Amino acid sequence: MATRRSGKAAQHNRLALHQVGPIKSADVAFGDLTVIVGPQATGKSIFLQTLKLALDRDHIHDTFRRHNVVFNGDSGAFLGGYYGKGMAAAWKSDSSRLRWNDKPVTLPELAKASTSKQRKEKLFFIPAQRVMSLTRGMTQNFGQFDYGDPYTLRYFSDTVHDLLQNEFGAKGELFPQSNRLNDTLRRPITQHLYGTARLAVDSKEFTKRLVLNVPGHTEGLPYTAWSAGQREFTPLLLGLYWLCPGGAITRRDSIEWVVVEEPEMGLHPQGIEAVLLLVLELMKRGYKVVLSTHSPVVLDLVWALQEFKQLGGTATDVRKLLNLSASGYANELGKAVLKKDLRVYFFNRDSEVEDISRLSPLSEQAAEAEWGGLVGFASRTGKAIADVVNRVESQTQRKRRTQPAKAKAQVL
Repeated sequence: MATRRSGKAAQHNRLALHQVGPIKSADVAFGDLTVIVGPQATGKSIFLQTLKLALDRDHIHDTFRRHNVVFNGDSGAFLGGYYGKGMAAAWKSDSSRLRWNDKPVTLPELAKASTSKQRKEKLFFIPAQRVMSLTRGMTQNFGQFDYGDPYTLRYFSDTVHDLLQNEFGAKGELFPQSNRLNDTLRRPITQHLYGTARLAVDSKEFTKRLVLNVPGHTEGLPYTAWSAGQREFTPLLLGLYWLCPGGAITRRDSIEWVVVEEPEMGLHPQGIEAVLLLVLELMKRGYKVVLSTHSPVVLDLVWALQEFKQLGGTATDVRKLLNLSASGYANELGKAVLKKDLRVYFFNRDSEVEDISRLSPLSEQAAEAEWGGLVGFASRTGKAIADVVNRVESQTQRKRRTQPAKAKAQVL
């Protein structure tokens, strides 16, 4: 059960939802890095989209108006356009509750613009469906999606589209770039995701398409020929490019929060490690980061960092954990992340969301000991093998005890 923490935690941003869609009760106090785990269809995306709506309500309304999407005060139509068609039914007027930083509000209220003059975006959302932002290697703008496609997908895709068409419009190659991301971050991406290929923009047919330039190939490898991991990672990389401008600018305007859904999608564990380095870079730059994940690799990192903080670990320990060569940047990254507050919450069906931030394998709380079910199968596998080994050893010992008795009986 997620309970209110005392002291310092009371100062954290908090979002509480009660009886909203599949969410029975969720009360989350966010840290510098907050990780949300749990099975499919437990409300993780609804929860994160609601966080975006609570922070960026007026910016979202302005974006819809700018793209000529008008709801005429119909809150149900707005909620369907924001969360996805049919999702307005997730809010029940007689039982649903929502509190943002201990202030009650309803989704129908958030479905209407306020009179606030502060309308800048605070949270950038990288959705799980990000691969849909690229069709045959071409970025999609907001208006190319349909009503009922989630707002977070439409807006993310539009941002990447604008980045590619304008800021990167005159550049042929997008990765690697010496002025975007430190070499310590680029090297694992090259090694585990793109190999010798270079991400580039091809405009030969009067349309900008993403391709991979592979040594020995006269033409760029089209998007449809990429690996699944490369297709999943590339829009994520472009989103991170947007969040990490080059030069002296370390952060993007008013953005304070970054949500990344399922950063591990389609990736080998080594590729996931490369992505997690980028997540730590976001934290180093001062963003509050929220992840949803189904990968134990993500929680391996969080658990190790939690242990380092408890045991007095150093930046060198972080560097070795992340398999980074000694450098000034790696040392800065290690020092930065050891100062961060890390939290983990488990979403489950038909029960309250649980705070499992300690990730203690010895916890009596099953959700925490099994890391929200992510290591449950591995634990059962180990136990099953141990049971078989013990059984075979017992059978062998019984045979050894009975063999002398049988031999003696035969002699007599």
